[in-house]
Amino acid sequence: MKRNMTMRVAACAVAFVAISAFGTELTHRWSFNGDYSDSAGGTDAVKCGTYVSLYGGKVHMGYGNCNWGTGYVDLGTNMLDTTAATIEIWARHDGVKSWSRIFDYGADNAHYFTLCWTYGTNLNKDRAGAKNPGETATDGTTSPYEIGTDYYIAVTFERQGEATLVKWQRRDVKTGELQKSGSMTMPDGIQKIVDPVLYLGHSQYASDRDALAAYDEVRIWRGVLTDAQLAASAAAGPDAAISIADGTPQFAAPEPAEPPAQRASMPDGAFRLMTYNINYAYDAATQTIIEDRIADRIIAENPDFCCLNEIRDSEGHPEATVLAKLTGMHKTFYGEGSQGNCVLSKEEPVSWKWTALSHAGYKRFLVVAEFDKAVIAATHLEQAGNDTITAHDARMASIPEIRESLAQYAESGKPVFLGGDWNAGPGSDEIALMKEFMTIISPTNGVRTYHGRNATGGSIIDYIAVDTAHADDIYTASAYVIDDIAASDHNPVFAEIYLRPAASMLGWIDESFLTTGRTGAWSPAVAWDAGSWTAELAGENVFTPGSASGGNVATVEVTAAFDAVPQETATPGGSAQCALWLGTNGNFQVWTTDGWVDVAADGVTPQTGVEYTFRFVFDYRYGTYSVSVFHNGTYIPLVQSVNRTHFPLAVQASCVSRVKFTGDGAFTSLLGEWAEKANGMRILLR
Repeated sequence: MKRNMTMRVAACAVAFVAISAFGTELTHRWSFNGDYSDSAGGTDAVKCGTYVSLYGGKVHMGYGNCNWGTGYVDLGTNMLDTTAATIEIWARHDGVKSWSRIFDYGADNAHYFTLCWTYGTNLNKDRAGAKNPGETATDGTTSPYEIGTDYYIAVTFERQGEATLVKWQRRDVKTGELQKSGSMTMPDGIQKIVDPVLYLGHSQYASDRDALAAYDEVRIWRGVLTDAQLAASAAAGPDAAISIADGTPQFAAPEPAEPPAQRASMPDGAFRLMTYNINYAYDAATQTIIEDRIADRIIAENPDFCCLNEIRDSEGHPEATVLAKLTGMHKTFYGEGSQGNCVLSKEEPVSWKWTALSHAGYKRFLVVAEFDKAVIAATHLEQAGNDTITAHDARMASIPEIRESLAQYAESGKPVFLGGDWNAGPGSDEIALMKEFMTIISPTNGVRTYHGRNATGGSIIDYIAVDTAHADDIYTASAYVIDDIAASDHNPVFAEIYLRPAASMLGWIDESFLTTGRTGAWSPAVAWDAGSWTAELAGENVFTPGSASGGNVATVEVTAAFDAVPQETATPGGSAQCALWLGTNGNFQVWTTDGWVDVAADGVTPQTGVEYTFRFVFDYRYGTYSVSVFHNGTYIPLVQSVNRTHFPLAVQASCVSRVKFTGDGAFTSLLGEWAEKANGMRILLR
């Protein structure tokens, strides 16, 4: 099943046409689903050269070398009916190579018809050309073929006496909508070419380059398909079910595949960070391009940000562009030669930069992308030394360079995360130096991040870290490594991270509680509850109300401001016994056994952005609680419309447990909850 297919099905569902095309017959069909077989005509395609591979339902060519003859596909000889024929191609252009071909049908460089991806190396111009032996050419009719983009291309051949009318068109691969088209007449038609060969990505001229491209499917028809039929075929896509009745083709898009299993998205205020050395998305053992496999892993793990090492984005090696398109993420890339780093992200960065680092062999870089709430950086430190500097010394020199580069983000107040292959073990000098300004949050024992594609053995050299200045401002809910020897020689590393909102966002002014004989103050102001993503006030100051549990009164005072009127009504959890918030109707409300009820205090009009101090009084003698608000120097009871000042506690308990914010992410409400806690009283913020 092909990746594009699911996307295409959503747009077109099933498309049938019933337009007369007498004599139309599907004579050849190559789908490249793991082999080169021709499911319609039995003429299997032939891989030519070294740089051709099958993966992900496509044949990929040109990765690593696009010199003439190094990588292309031979579909066979005399493949087109000389009276009327149609070629359909689903393909992706992956890099500009001089005069590289989409396809070429000919016997030699004096007898052929060809479509070129580019006019020379001009991406904004293409060529349709014929020679037999007189030359005819039409330029710029369907260009540009953008790098990393999938296209549907159709060409029809119709004999007109001794000539052949050739028409070509480019259509949207999802909708089938016509994008561009062109035509020419070959005075001496294709019937006069002796034993022409149909090549994908290969020219008759030895001075031209082979293509850097990926082909999804190729079909050849006897007869000329109509525009309506071509549109229906394009929309139904490769792998479509095809039926022919009385010479009329019908196309039905395949049934949508079950969506692949995907890790759940992180909640608001949190994100999943991934770092992965992808080893150029290339399996050297099988000489196979495996971008699809890398993309599948990224999609399955559903990171918000992904740091990639050993990745390029050159004409010959567009891994970054292709992976960005396959995953639907934004790309931030920099590299030179064989070394590059990339940050893929669900959101677009607000700024980015790169910094050159010390190196011994390949050039090394730091790539930094700044986002609204965090800064994400990717790097790959030196692996091998040379005659003048060791790999260790190069790494040790590059770490202060990283520190200096990241220091510029200190004033932003945003946490800075660094992911990548650091080529150093947890106990190394390099890691000790890195820890002077970064705190590692990924696993440093019991796992392997590098395995060399071996089932056993390996080491830890890939990490995720946060700048130490912000280490207390985040909570790492989980950090893990997924063992996968199929996609790369490294394993992907992950961290699921929660960002602590700034105090100014939360609106807390003072946190304290009062009870008979003791007043508690909370310091530090905020700690973290890992299980429930709750900001915890008084994480280090736990109070057991003592006499309160014996049937007396406990009092809690909290000063807070409501940021906004919430859009939806909240429902406290099962342990909630009391609660106060600014309701969706703009009134103060308290939670009772009957649900939310409006309350009011004389002279107090609820407003957002205004600081209020609320006093909760829990009376364990009678199983009730009351709430009052401080106004004009005194506490005024919040009274229900029926003049009720006390509200029942649903169950008996020994202490107050929680006061928290909830809502739609804007921290719009204040809830007080209480329940039995063995370790006493806490004030929590969420």
